[in-house]
Amino acid sequence: MGIAIARSFAILDSTAYTTAPEDRVALIDSDGTIVGVNEKWVLLAERTGARMERVGPGANYLDICRRASSSTPDAREALSGIRAVLQGKLRSFTMDYCAHAESQVRYFRMGVTPINYGDAKLVVAHSDVTQLYLSKEKDLQRLQGFARGLINAQEQERERIAREIHDDLGNRIALLACSVRQIQSQSPRRSGSHTKQLNAIIDNIANLSTALRSLSHWLHPPLLKHVGILVALNALFREFETQDLEVELESPDHLPNFPEAIKLCIFRVSQECLNNIAKHAHASSVKVVLECTRKEFRLKIRDNGKGFVPSEATRGGLGLTSMTERVLSVRGSLTITSSPGAGAEISVVIPLPKKMSWPG
Repeated sequence: MGIAIARSFAILDSTAYTTAPEDRVALIDSDGTIVGVNEKWVLLAERTGARMERVGPGANYLDICRRASSSTPDAREALSGIRAVLQGKLRSFTMDYCAHAESQVRYFRMGVTPINYGDAKLVVAHSDVTQLYLSKEKDLQRLQGFARGLINAQEQERERIAREIHDDLGNRIALLACSVRQIQSQSPRRSGSHTKQLNAIIDNIANLSTALRSLSHWLHPPLLKHVGILVALNALFREFETQDLEVELESPDHLPNFPEAIKLCIFRVSQECLNNIAKHAHASSVKVVLECTRKEFRLKIRDNGKGFVPSEATRGGLGLTSMTERVLSVRGSLTITSSPGAGAEISVVIPLPKKMSWPG
């Protein structure tokens, strides 16, 4: 085996293929048999306890992937990619995967490139990209923290405005209505036209009071906190149905007790979607689908409106930006599917924490 490994190093050194010093590299022939490996490949095998007869020169790399593919999706993807390059269907193949190495989870990038040197037909190189992934994760966490801070500040301001509307403006309007009624009661002999005018003023005051109560309610919905997400969403949908927009809800009978941040995210995204549909889509119906597993919550909102070009809408739409930031703050993802004349669908996926109370 020592002679075979030494020959492997010679093959790698004499080819025009260049790899980073830390890459684990193997050369394989047209049948998938390993004909050469570098020193890093050997060292990794030693550290992980893999026998060189199974992973070194003479072993079939396709068989290695095939054996692992029954339990590892990454191995199936690798097997398919290597075959595609060997058959000339792909010029090269790259994939990222995670693996347990040296008692910790590490991330690797596998690159497969054609070569023509003796029996060698492919170069398979595995690069350690753990630091890149950790850096991305830290950047994502910082971005999520920033988004959460902005959203919390926004919600606090909404709550403050809702209280001001309810407590201050609501009381002022109530006093104004009482004053008008008092004037009306003290002037029983006024002409019919004056009575109608006073009645119209009282009606307008009542309508204004109702509008302000509704605004206060949706700025900071108490139903969401005290009754739950399903009841709050149903109330929201009934509100939009009064605007000649038919809303169909498909959901489980019960949902788990989501953390407050997730409940608020679901509600605000639904609210923003319906606002956009009512204002811009010229739609007559909307279908809302809620799905929930132990791992994730999914929300889909689809309308039959005029549609739009997502790239153009996200450049200029504060509403879509706000929705994206909200979903990001709870580690979720948001996808927009639309085209002119074909309606639109907003799809949200939110991962759920492991410790959470479930119905039943």
